[in-house]
Amino acid sequence: MSMTENPTTTRNKLLLGAATIGVLILCFLGWHYLVHPGEVRTNDAQIDGHVHPINTRIGGTITWVNPDVEDTRFVKAGTVIAHLDPNDYRPTVDRLEGDVQASEAQQRASALNVPITSAAAMGRLSSAQAAVADAESDLKAAVSQKAAADASVAQASASYRRAEADRVRYAALVSTHEISRSEYDQRATDATTTEAALTAAQANSASAEEKIESARQRIKERQSDLRSAQTAPESIASARANVLRAEGETKKSQAALLNARLDLGYTNLIAPVSGIVGRKSMEAGQRVAAGQLMLTIVPPNDVWVIANFRETQLHHMRVGQAAKIHVDSFDRDFEGEVESIGGATGSKYSALAPDNATGNYVKVVQRISVRLRIINPGVGNPLLLPGMSIEVSVRVND
Repeated sequence: MSMTENPTTTRNKLLLGAATIGVLILCFLGWHYLVHPGEVRTNDAQIDGHVHPINTRIGGTITWVNPDVEDTRFVKAGTVIAHLDPNDYRPTVDRLEGDVQASEAQQRASALNVPITSAAAMGRLSSAQAAVADAESDLKAAVSQKAAADASVAQASASYRRAEADRVRYAALVSTHEISRSEYDQRATDATTTEAALTAAQANSASAEEKIESARQRIKERQSDLRSAQTAPESIASARANVLRAEGETKKSQAALLNARLDLGYTNLIAPVSGIVGRKSMEAGQRVAAGQLMLTIVPPNDVWVIANFRETQLHHMRVGQAAKIHVDSFDRDFEGEVESIGGATGSKYSALAPDNATGNYVKVVQRISVRLRIINPGVGNPLLLPGMSIEVSVRVND
């Protein structure tokens, strides 16, 4: 710049230069915001996937291991991995099958006994009611007989008194020879006859009294039988309760049999999913306990990405945003998208979460897990395995 240049001109040039720089900055920012969206990156990420632990459902001794099931080999779902000795469980199944048969037979017998008990109980009730009615009829008849016998006694007694009075009067007359001996004998015979009739009538009256007492006793006995027979509804209810109890025992035995059959079926260790075998730890002859880990199966390419972003990077991150996933193992990029954002920081999920109430608070930037879906990991692509290291960048709009 010339030493003689006008200061005003110099100031104008400086202003023009500053304006030009400002325009360039604005253009760059406009291109950056409108054309090239912002990105947030992290290398604290890895591929994740399902790792299926295969445990024994029961304890036992391994008698056979599939020779094709080895670490790093692929197995299909449904493949038999190993056998446990079934002889530890088959006797229990046989015994419980017998229990089920016995309980089912008892249930059928109880069901058949209900109508039999019902008919017998109602028959006893009807018979007892009829017996009570018959005994009451016999009592009425005995009472009637007693009344008739008492009337006969009264009539015979009157006849006897009259005949005896005639005999006594005729005895006085025969002693004075006012009547013949034959007339007296006739009156004596009448007295004797009426006396015998009175004795017979009194005997009939006593017999009728005994019949009344006997009829009353029979009524008491029949009423006792009736009270016993009147428990027919309870007997029927008890028979039906026996059916319910037998049904319950049958269900219990059937449930026990089902459980035993399941245990017997668990002697075949079967792969629940297709995948790659890892951490195999079983051999023939090995004694295992229920729940013991035998191996793991990892389905290939059934994977996703877990990336831990700093909390300051999540301001503009949203579900559905596009992402680039760089796999270190293959030095290759895959397309992805944000599937979900974690509900808490990693420290909150740790076994010993930090307690800032101690007074030793230090502000540390936390990380939050973000799950990303890999778009078309696809057939023919490299095998993506859980645990692989990756780098993730998510395109966000600031």
